[in-house]
Amino acid sequence: MKFFAASLSVLFVFFCSSTWATMKFIYHAPESSSDSRYDFHWKVLREILETTSAKYGPYEMHASVFMTEDRQISEIQKKHASLTVMIRETDQQMEKILIPVRIPIDRNLLGYRVFLIKDSFQKHFDKWNSLEDLKQVPLGQGQGWGDIKILEKAGFKVLTEIYYDDLFKHLSTGRYLAFPRGISEVHKELETFQKLYPHLTIEKKFLIYYPLPTYFWFQNSAEGKVTARRVEEGFRILLKNGEYQKIFDNYYAANLAKLKLKKRQLIKLENPYLPATVPFKEKELWYDPFKD
Repeated sequence: MKFFAASLSVLFVFFCSSTWATMKFIYHAPESSSDSRYDFHWKVLREILETTSAKYGPYEMHASVFMTEDRQISEIQKKHASLTVMIRETDQQMEKILIPVRIPIDRNLLGYRVFLIKDSFQKHFDKWNSLEDLKQVPLGQGQGWGDIKILEKAGFKVLTEIYYDDLFKHLSTGRYLAFPRGISEVHKELETFQKLYPHLTIEKKFLIYYPLPTYFWFQNSAEGKVTARRVEEGFRILLKNGEYQKIFDNYYAANLAKLKLKKRQLIKLENPYLPATVPFKEKELWYDPFKD
């Protein structure tokens, strides 16, 4: 009888594995051909899916059409959504409507910001020493970006653009005087856009910090919960076996070193929109430029 039961279990597992539905991970496309901000994040996701294939089965992963961040949130909630996974910083409202994987994908690198400026403007930053000084500077941001309300709450004037490439164009023309960029993305952006706007440079003195954990998000549905579970399990495996750190270092280590973060003046801003669920106690999930 025991042998018969064991045989049934094996047959059941074989049947399920042979009829797995392919999980579809349709992500938001880059905002332009110059936009490589999320290459790292999608690389991590692909490694997660490869790592969990034995348990969860096959997957498809491809880009949808371009959408603004506001449209992404709207689209992923639809019954027949053309978007099944998105990257977005967490806040209290997001956690009410979508399912997050509460692991900061980039160890909160996006929460550390340096300014892109015109090189002629560095002399003004050299004279300043406080948040109050920096508030004199109008900032550029993309429409719908989660940083906007944090910066405005801190007292900055923020001007927005619909199209990503226009942020660099209008920084060069002086519509705003600084464009805060995550330390993970600024070098690649400068390499790309300095060819068009040669007077753009990275401001040398300041480092802005606010907690901005960026997660993978899924639809609040039965299917969304399963895909989120798969991604969290796979992410934990990559963290434990060291593969995540290898990917992180490959993408970021050299450029982080160039910024000389430990020598910069740190200005901290509050993020009052964070939910209580942020995993601050898991210290290994967070990057600290003054320790790492």
